[in-house]
Amino acid sequence: MRWEYLVVETTLDAKGLGTLGAEGWELVAVVSPAHFVLHYFFKREVGV
Repeated sequence: MRWEYLVVETTLDAKGLGTLGAEGWELVAVVSPAHFVLHYFFKREVGV
């Protein structure tokens, strides 16, 4: 199985998360490296 990854460095709301989920992206982590900054890490299987 091969994966592709996406990092989003902008705050996402429920609509944004839903849109990415509908595109096959699975949220695997949220990291806050600085105050008020969130990085969302997604993965999905290649070819889906």
